[in-house]
Amino acid sequence: MTTLQRGDRAPLLVGLTLDGQPYLEQPEGCLTVLVFFKESCPACRLILPRLENLHRAYPSPEWRLLGIGQDPLPVLQSFARELRLSFPILADHQFTSSTAYRLTHVPTIFVIDPQGQILHITVGFVRDDLEAISQQIARKLNVPSHPITYNEDPVFRPG
Repeated sequence: MTTLQRGDRAPLLVGLTLDGQPYLEQPEGCLTVLVFFKESCPACRLILPRLENLHRAYPSPEWRLLGIGQDPLPVLQSFARELRLSFPILADHQFTSSTAYRLTHVPTIFVIDPQGQILHITVGFVRDDLEAISQQIARKLNVPSHPITYNEDPVFRPG
């Protein structure tokens, strides 16, 4: 859960990139999908490969996907390799961004519009929400929608 709501301004993102570089940014300028996660979270291990499907389905500078991991940098580097994640990931092991986004559970997904306003929040693995995000990106890009989940995926798995 989070106390942020749809329509709120998305907070600043602070962390380290996987190559150890400082990162500080206000998420705006394009449609942004943020996913907060932790390596030890089973629902996160389920959702991240589906988000990788999303990332690969819609290559365009008009949107982006960014992962924010709550683990130390070496753990995140290994985890990204293990899951073969190609989207950018930030280390938030000091919980600066997680605190700013008022998180209580992972995974939590925020969809943020180009003006920096929160459009949608999903907590846990929610198959219908993931497919709705895919459809939203497809509409924005004016391309056919691609399914990103699998038939055997659960409808819901809490974080």
